[in-house]
Amino acid sequence: MKLSESTILAITAAIAGVATLFTLIGLTTPKWLRNGYGLWNCNNVCSPSTATLTILSLFCLVASFVLLIILLIRAFPRKFRCIPLCLLIIGTLFLLISTASYLRHARIIGYSYELVVTGHAFAYFASIILAFWFGTTMNEKSTARPIAQPLNIALPMSRGL
Repeated sequence: MKLSESTILAITAAIAGVATLFTLIGLTTPKWLRNGYGLWNCNNVCSPSTATLTILSLFCLVASFVLLIILLIRAFPRKFRCIPLCLLIIGTLFLLISTASYLRHARIIGYSYELVVTGHAFAYFASIILAFWFGTTMNEKSTARPIAQPLNIALPMSRGL
């Protein structure tokens, strides 16, 4: 069974949208620690690098989601179709680094941190699906173009003495 290109892009856009939503909710809620402190109101556990990287990853995820929707309705040039994949991978890496840097400061985590980790998992899964789509479309493009025929050179045969 072969999935169509628009089906794969729709699934990827939906998963990237869920990842963006989880990251946005996790970023704005105040329960990064169990005692109620978050990234914005804290008591000696604030991590500016975590907040910065989470905001950057949110921007990457939003841009990737918008570009996936544009790619789905075929209003995006085909030569730039690797941009959503790059943004998803960069956003996933930023989320991974931000959660790791937050654990350096605090060991007891709350639901906001777990929402960002869930957003990271969805973004990672979306990037895997998008990389699969990108690979299959590149493969179809390379097999669809004509292959140059080998030259047939007729050499004159020598006649025996």
